Amino acid sequence: MKRKLYVVTMYRWGDRELHSYVEGVFTKKLRAMKAGECETQNRGGKYSPEVLEYSENEIGGGKDIVPLKKNPIMMDPKK
Repeated sequence: MKRKLYVVTMYRWGDRELHSYVEGVFTKKLRAMKAGECETQNRGGKYSPEVLEYSENEIGGGKDIVPLKKNPIMMDPKK
């Protein structure tokens, strides 16, 4: 059985073009999801999490567990 890793990346206002950082790498899916939620609260809602799942020895993109959501407060009303 291949082990899985869950990478939590935080994006300012849910935008990949702005500041981002890796919150952590976890071996448990629920723990990774909770870490993203807690960090969003700790940062006052300014950062949104994305959680990707990677299988052991996987090369390339991971499976999207928690998709990145743009913060509606920062969305451009003209678009």
